[in-house]
Amino acid sequence: MVRLSFSLGYVACILLAVKQVDGHQQPPVKTFSPTLKNKGPLTIYEHPLDVKLDSPVQVSSFAPNGNGAGSLKSMTNVAIAYLTKTLAIPATNIKVTDAYTDTCSGITHLGDVDVVNGQANVNIDAQGRVISSSNSFASADALNRFSKRSRGSLTSRANSDASIVHSLKSLSEYQIKITNVPTHVAATGESTAKKALLQTDDGSLVPVWHIVMRQESSWWSAHVNQGTNKIEAINDWVSHYEAYNVFPRTIDTPNDGKRTVVTNPADAKASPKGWVTGNGTRGNNVWAQNNPTGGNSWKDNHRPSSTNGVFNYPLDLSHEPASYVDAATTQLFYTVNTMHDLSYLYGFDEGAGGDYVVAFAQDGSSTNNANFAAPPDGQNGVMRMFVWDLTNPHRDGDFEQSIVAHEYTHGISKRLTGGPSNADCLNSGEASGMGEGWSDTVANLLRIKPGDSRRRDMVVGSYVTGQGIRDYPYSTNMKTNPLTYGQLDTPNHQGTYSMGTMWATILYEMIWNLIDAHGIATDLFTHDLSKGNCLALQLILNGMKLQPCNPSFIDARNAILQAEKNLTGGKNKCAIWKAFSKRGMGPKASGKSFTTHVADNAVPAGC
Repeated sequence: MVRLSFSLGYVACILLAVKQVDGHQQPPVKTFSPTLKNKGPLTIYEHPLDVKLDSPVQVSSFAPNGNGAGSLKSMTNVAIAYLTKTLAIPATNIKVTDAYTDTCSGITHLGDVDVVNGQANVNIDAQGRVISSSNSFASADALNRFSKRSRGSLTSRANSDASIVHSLKSLSEYQIKITNVPTHVAATGESTAKKALLQTDDGSLVPVWHIVMRQESSWWSAHVNQGTNKIEAINDWVSHYEAYNVFPRTIDTPNDGKRTVVTNPADAKASPKGWVTGNGTRGNNVWAQNNPTGGNSWKDNHRPSSTNGVFNYPLDLSHEPASYVDAATTQLFYTVNTMHDLSYLYGFDEGAGGDYVVAFAQDGSSTNNANFAAPPDGQNGVMRMFVWDLTNPHRDGDFEQSIVAHEYTHGISKRLTGGPSNADCLNSGEASGMGEGWSDTVANLLRIKPGDSRRRDMVVGSYVTGQGIRDYPYSTNMKTNPLTYGQLDTPNHQGTYSMGTMWATILYEMIWNLIDAHGIATDLFTHDLSKGNCLALQLILNGMKLQPCNPSFIDARNAILQAEKNLTGGKNKCAIWKAFSKRGMGPKASGKSFTTHVADNAVPAGC
């Protein structure tokens, strides 16, 4: 059997840019701010070309000029004759550039066969008979539409349909070599490009540039629209394998389970090319490295390295954290990437780009805390994870997923509130407190599992401190956690982290009301909005996009209600209202930062 793979001479160009930010600017820093009772204060797109071939056409026999069996040339002639007869493609428009005969099977393979406007597959048995065929050629209508748009632009001779065919064929004949490319963009300092046409999913033809560029760990074949510079398709010729020995995302702390080797964890949509660029814990989403001095530099800092994509380092928690820094950095890299992929699925997708999170493991600038600097979109957020000295041996916050998730969520809430270019919309009063509350809430959502119920209470910081760091556990039981909106007027509840605990408590009520109504998705990564936990996360992020700069509790509540109306048409408004009303934020509640707060436990009519 002979298999021929006919390829359209694509035209595309990829615009690759590596935006490097030195990070000298010192933006506002959000901290984890642990507070122990009676003690001091203690973060290349891919739009794959998915050409769906027609169902194979069964052909009983097609053997022009005899049975066609024998030499490679005769097998090629069979396929060309078949295409010429059945698809009316002139033989002059077909070019075979790769062919060989398998000495073991006797099957002849002809690949990379150029046809002016599509791809075809022809299967020929040993007797030279075509037994099946499929193709994805552009339709005549698509070609005619393209010729009308491009007449006069492809070639000065394009004054007839015949000359259009000539122009199309000539597209793939000329290749341009681009030299003096920065080595951080192309490892060899050069790339190649040529013009061609790309058939899009809707069947139309798009003039594109096809550029091939090799990087340290990728070899890109990319296609970019000549007119819009939009990347239409991109493919990496390098197959990536990644494995991490970590506490997986279903395990919040070392107290909850054991490490395991997780393979290829990157989400195909959020991180289509994996997490790692090169040989270390760095990539498109995060650069994770050790930072014992607590400085601001990161590019040359120590980070775990692997030539085969396997990051597996020893971990003995009975020793001091410095003895297992590679395991800690790997864990941080894994968790930050997980947060990137999860938030991407829920609408926190790429903005200006070039702004991977700079994540410092075992940062030496402080202890017993963590923080996240969140500048405007396009600049690198900076996460610092510290060692905790409240236990013996000391403990490393990199291994408490809730803390990493808390810090990463500061980047989300700061970018989504007031727009990605304004990093000053959660910096004071209630807005600052809610920033802490959203961070705890997302961390809580990550820990909710099938089988849990509203009777489950949650403590933040239990691993690093041994007892937790908030005034109260998160609970729907008013005796366990008595916080209400009206308490914002009392001195003990006007601090940023106390307000944050109150806001997260209210959202905890909302989460469980939605779960009681819709159940729990097995994994937030399913993005199954028919389930309560997924719906809650989506509404929270959508609400951030709707609320004003420096919102009050009331503003944020209203934004969530509006997000629910937009998403589910009011079907869940009562579940949300009941959560807010239970904690004093009913319809008649009022107040904002530095004013008197009036509580209301009523629910709207109809709820």
